[in-house]
Amino acid sequence: MRICKVLVGKHKHAQVLGLVESPSGYKARLKYPDGSRDIVPVTHIRMLQDESVPKSRNASFWDNH
Repeated sequence: MRICKVLVGKHKHAQVLGLVESPSGYKARLKYPDGSRDIVPVTHIRMLQDESVPKSRNASFWDNH
């Protein structure tokens, strides 16, 4: 499960259900703690990394995996 911090709106955190591509750019499908759902531009959210996921050591980390 991916959790994000929402930068715009009344909710502070949400579960990310997925990404959708639209003519205006990528958007995130979100589910809020109260059960409501929304689709917002990815520029309006910040992903929170789970502590169990190892952090990258350099910018090219994902290029090698």
